[in-house]
Amino acid sequence: MNWDKFYIITMDKGGLLDTFDSQKFHNQLTKANGIKAWWHYLESTYIIRVEFGVTAKNVSDYIRSIAPNKKFFTSELKLDNYNGFLPQEAWDWINNNRK
Repeated sequence: MNWDKFYIITMDKGGLLDTFDSQKFHNQLTKANGIKAWWHYLESTYIIRVEFGVTAKNVSDYIRSIAPNKKFFTSELKLDNYNGFLPQEAWDWINNNRK
């Protein structure tokens, strides 16, 4: 049985004057301790698979440390009832990681 947990992170895109460095954020987020896998098939959204003990507060605190002025939302994600319109590789990631 997989004891890992999933979180969804949705970022505010900001406006035309937003100077947020999304590539730097991506590199820091995807290489963070405790993150076992990540999904980024929607422009402002990530799904991360984390070690069991990681909480939404841990995720939020880390995001605030690497993007202190960026608005975002994170929540634990249960991958037992989902649907949408995505490329096949996005569905493959979800199906392979939830096992």
